[in-house]
Amino acid sequence: MDMLIDLHGRTALVTGAGRSVGRGIAEVLASAGAFVYVNDLHVERATEVAESIAAGGGAAAALAFDVTDAGALGHALEAVASDGRAIEILVNNAGIAEGWSPVLFSQSGPDDWRAIIDLNLFGTMNLVRACLPSMIDRGWGRLIQISSGAGSVGLPIGVSPYGAAKAGAESLIRHVAVENGRHGVTANALALGLMANAATSTSESMKQMASSIPVGRLGTPEDVGLAAAWLASEGGGFVTGQVIHLNGGSVFGR
Repeated sequence: MDMLIDLHGRTALVTGAGRSVGRGIAEVLASAGAFVYVNDLHVERATEVAESIAAGGGAAAALAFDVTDAGALGHALEAVASDGRAIEILVNNAGIAEGWSPVLFSQSGPDDWRAIIDLNLFGTMNLVRACLPSMIDRGWGRLIQISSGAGSVGLPIGVSPYGAAKAGAESLIRHVAVENGRHGVTANALALGLMANAATSTSESMKQMASSIPVGRLGTPEDVGLAAAWLASEGGGFVTGQVIHLNGGSVFGR
């Protein structure tokens, strides 16, 4: 690790870290020296990732709860406090509601919107509001929102409520950044483009999409983890209130 990405002595919470991008973020933060609380809705997924990090020489613990449940979040942070820790780096990554599937807006209704809005907007608000006071008290904190290009570019694939929620979360981050910069707290978002995953990265359609990306490949969980680690580090301390598009140079949807 570069000396500018040294997170030794810091405590991080990564939501939705039981797999895919969230797992990659948790692993990179741990490799940079942070103690990482691995959140997931499912305790077995959070536990497996935390144990894997520990087996690789990092420091991590599972912290399973539903980010849309303010009461459960409160209990989780009480457990963190009982460990003698406080969340200094918050990565809001949880973003896909279980059972949710894309649908064109004209064919949808409130029941189709609610879960994805609750998770991506209210979940983010719950976490930021809960973790921010201790960051202010300590005079240091990092808020990192994992967002999507769908928050700024219209797409014809049935993800309008998801895009609306991500746009709302990005706006929240901008306001929180301005409100708290003098307290040593930065707040930024990483808007992801096309990402590889085990189920789709080898499909012909994904290979075709990858060929349209200027860098010639899909993004990886490690790409996102490295960007998050930089924002969390002292080297990223002059960056706040920004939405950084992590997409290999693509402008999909236009």
